[in-house]
Amino acid sequence: MKKLVFIGGYDKADIVIYVAKILSMIPKKVLVIDTTLIQKTRYIIPTMTPTAKYVTTYDGIDVAIGFNDMKDLGDYLGIANFEYYDFIIYDIDNPVYYDSFGLGPEDEHCFLTTFDVYSVQKGLDVLRNIKQLTPVLKAIITRDPDSEESEYLDFTTFNLKIKWKENIVYMPFETEDLYEIYQNQRYSRVKFTGLSMEYMDSLSFLVENISGSSRGEVRKAIKLIERES
Repeated sequence: MKKLVFIGGYDKADIVIYVAKILSMIPKKVLVIDTTLIQKTRYIIPTMTPTAKYVTTYDGIDVAIGFNDMKDLGDYLGIANFEYYDFIIYDIDNPVYYDSFGLGPEDEHCFLTTFDVYSVQKGLDVLRNIKQLTPVLKAIITRDPDSEESEYLDFTTFNLKIKWKENIVYMPFETEDLYEIYQNQRYSRVKFTGLSMEYMDSLSFLVENISGSSRGEVRKAIKLIERES
């Protein structure tokens, strides 16, 4: 079982679900845990009976919302371990939950951000809490990739216990992609056919880099999702 940790104040819910969907089509068993302050996943993936915490299945992905730690989640599910899952994906913007879910340098980390002050500083709150040297992948949401953005992250984190990975993922920020993402939210589906080629290439690169899946596996999974659409 591999843990993928998505850190940052940027609204990561849709990207996390897209990553999970691709992995589920490889096929892998995937659990997404939303530990963020606003818990947007609660609104994208609602339950029939509103409760403070729940686990539901969405398009082949298990999603957990409202839990404080793995024991809390395990008690809810009635299981002692999570080896059933190939991947557990954490959406985190709070250092408290980084600790309570027992995450560490052996897990795969991705810092997903735009460059608005809130997004960066909220993510830095979590990075500052990391106590052991941890490799982290940069994923930058931007219209125009610029080395200055990456250098800014280097500058703001130079004294932290993180080591930036060599590869950098640049995610495009285009109107047509946002429109398709909002459409998916309204109709509760994961569909890739309306997303731009640039967005899909970046998403594919992100999945390869954080999950260790091969390019062939990821491309095949995306084609299967496109056929279902």
